[in-house]
This record gives sequence, C-alpha cells and structure tokens, in this order.
Amino acid sequence: MKKILLLIFLNFLFVFGQKPEFSELVLPPKQIVRIDYPLLKAFKIKVYNKSKFFLGISLLSRDKDSLHENFSLEKGKFRSLIVRDDQYLQFENRYLASLKVVFTLEKDNQTPNKLQKNLTPQRAFYLENNTSQKIPLQIPGVMSSNLNPFSRSGMDLKNGQKIFLSLGKKKVLILTITDTIAHGSRIDVARLINEALNKLED
Repeated sequence: MKKILLLIFLNFLFVFGQKPEFSELVLPPKQIVRIDYPLLKAFKIKVYNKSKFFLGISLLSRDKDSLHENFSLEKGKFRSLIVRDDQYLQFENRYLASLKVVFTLEKDNQTPNKLQKNLTPQRAFYLENNTSQKIPLQIPGVMSSNLNPFSRSGMDLKNGQKIFLSLGKKKVLILTITDTIAHGSRIDVARLINEALNKLED
C-alpha cells in the first residue's frame, strides 16, 4: 500500500549548496511527497532524478487537489517546470527502493528582497502520529488534513503559526510555533492533544 507523506515547505532546510542553491530529498519506498513554496506566487524549478528508477512528477491544484499534469522522469535526467500560484508539485516513488531527487529554484523566480528580509523566522520539524487512529489537524492558511496512523509529517512553519485539532465543529489549539521548537525535532501529536484536553478540563 502506497503511503502519502505531506510536506509543505515555506523555506527548504534540507541540503543547500552554493550558487545555485540545491535541495536534496530522499523519497522512501512507495511514498508521495508534496513540494510547495507558499511564499512564492509562482516558481520555476529544475528537478534532477539521481536514482536508478523513474521518478513520478505531478502538478496539482492547491484548492481541489485535481491533477493538471503528470509524467515520469527517467533516471539521470532533469526537467524544468513552472508551478503556478494555484498549484503545487508532487514527487512519487512507485518502487520498493528509495529514490534520490535534487532540485533547485531557477534564477528568474521573482521574490522581492524586501519580503525575504521581513519574513518571520521559520521552524522546521516533524509531527508524529504514534497511534492507530487518524488525527484531523488544521493549520490556518496552510493545510487541513488527517495525520495518518503511525506516520510522520514534515513541517516548516513561521513563528506564531497555530496548529489545531479538529473535533467536529470545534477546534482545540494544541501547538503554537515558537523559537523553543528545535529544527528537526519530532513532536508527538498525541501528547500535545492530551495536554491540551487536560487544560480544557482544568
């Protein structure tokens, strides 16, 4: 069964080189990874398949997750893509072996320098669901999705961003992003939920 790993990135914190900046990503077997730069209205990206197998690449709508385009990138090949402001990019590994992907934003991406200087610092971390149940989460302005059982989801969020647990029509605040969250840390969502519910009872 293919697993879907939802990764929404505002700024990548993987492996950066020098001029141009390259990001390196290893896709686990049978997983799908979403790539997004919400701070850019649109972006041009060059993708390199550094694996021995085909890499599945798709462009999907941010609103309805409908498919705009999909294709397979051969091993050792690269391709440049333009991702519009209403789209996000998705990589798919259909194999039982991991795939290595390297990508970089092209130089003609237009992100004003003033906007970059004024950005709120980011926190890159993981949310983990170590239970056997789906956990419905809401991150206003970013996502509203279930965290699957026994899964981990990578996050890159600005300080002050809030994460809620969805309980029907009710939302329970379980985490506010601050500088106290170490980059790369793993956060147990079930523990956050227990702490938040206990506070409500007090």
